[in-house]
Amino acid sequence: MRTLLAALALLLASAAPAQTTSPPPLTLARALALGPEASAAVLSSRSQLAAAQRDEARVKADPAALRVDRITAETARLNAERSLEAALAANRVTVANAFVAALEADTALAVAHLDASMQQQTLAAQRARLDAGAATDLDVAKARNVSASAQASVADATTQRTLAYTTLASLIGAPVTALNDRVTLPELGSLDDYLQRARRGNAALAAARGSQGLARAQLEAADNDFSSAAQIQDARDSVADAARQLAETERTLELSVRGAYANAMAARAAVQNASSTDAAAQQDLDAARAQLDAGSISPLAFRSSQLTREQAAQALAAARHALVVRIYTLEQAVAGG
Repeated sequence: MRTLLAALALLLASAAPAQTTSPPPLTLARALALGPEASAAVLSSRSQLAAAQRDEARVKADPAALRVDRITAETARLNAERSLEAALAANRVTVANAFVAALEADTALAVAHLDASMQQQTLAAQRARLDAGAATDLDVAKARNVSASAQASVADATTQRTLAYTTLASLIGAPVTALNDRVTLPELGSLDDYLQRARRGNAALAAARGSQGLARAQLEAADNDFSSAAQIQDARDSVADAARQLAETERTLELSVRGAYANAMAARAAVQNASSTDAAAQQDLDAARAQLDAGSISPLAFRSSQLTREQAAQALAAARHALVVRIYTLEQAVAGG
């Protein structure tokens, strides 16, 4: 697949205007680093955190501030921190999705070019057979239609590639001219690790805990002779409501993380299956090459084996890309984005 993509890069470069310098191919790591700086959600979360930090500092510096005010300010700052982490996790998923979509658009275009070349060769062979009396006009017409369809697929794949590159560029705030297809798979840890991290740092869970702590503080402040019985009861009801909300958040979070982890495990299994299929296709291609060298199969039959091999490599790359996105989606579930 890398050889095919290299040939595609040369083809696209020869069709593009000459440039004095070309930026290096964009890596996934670089795209993930640029994404937050172009994300309105991340930038907004950063502003909200800065405001919460200022408010907390102001309240703590105020000797007249009540304990409830201090807890409220601290809770707001903690919630803003977790919200920023969640926004960053969500942005990683969005950018990773766009990056792998652009990569797959590259490979789809490369395979489309290979298929179009093979169909053009088939058409030429059918014309030669027609001249030799070994084929009919109908055979040539069929080959011409298939070749035209393959050329249309190239045009469609080119359009899809342009759209994928434009989408990615808009998400990272920078032009995209080429991609580095060496995508490193993030490590997939154990389910227990992800559950523990979610319990420590999930945004929704942190907010529910903060609400419970604030409700308890408000009850402590109200549970005295300066408050009516109704006010004290309302404060107690708030504590009970906060406890129920916390329990529900914990339950929902665990289900979310478990579901995301199961999806990641399924994606990893799909990579293993696609890898086996790709290895088998490579063996078939090696055998076809030996047969071609021995003169026992036609060049077109060999080209067909090449196409099958590239399609298998494309499927393996797509499976790897899906696993990358699933792992980042799992991270998003942990953070709460």
